[in-house]
Amino acid sequence: MMPRIVRRSVRGTVTPTLSGRPTPAAAEILPQSANDLRGAACTEVDPNLFFPTGDDEFSERRARQICAGCPVREMCLALALKRGEPHGIFGGLDETERKDLARKQRRAGRAA
Repeated sequence: MMPRIVRRSVRGTVTPTLSGRPTPAAAEILPQSANDLRGAACTEVDPNLFFPTGDDEFSERRARQICAGCPVREMCLALALKRGEPHGIFGGLDETERKDLARKQRRAGRAA
């Protein structure tokens, strides 16, 4: 008995394989200047979500989730540290976490 050969048409039934080559969309994420965060995950979200008030744990967790999947998260965090942002969540960190990180970076800079 011969094996049955199934042929599939190209109209959406064949799934593309992932390759190691970068896609053109990845190149669009690269910023053009120091303050350009094109491709940030937060651009389509209400900005108030990143400035939770009081005991609003839901907004804070949601903002951190958005930041976690952001392709420019590290750059956003670096800019917030450079500007000394006093409030809000930038790069997945709130103001106290950013202050702690800045303090650790200053200590590491003095030690080096």
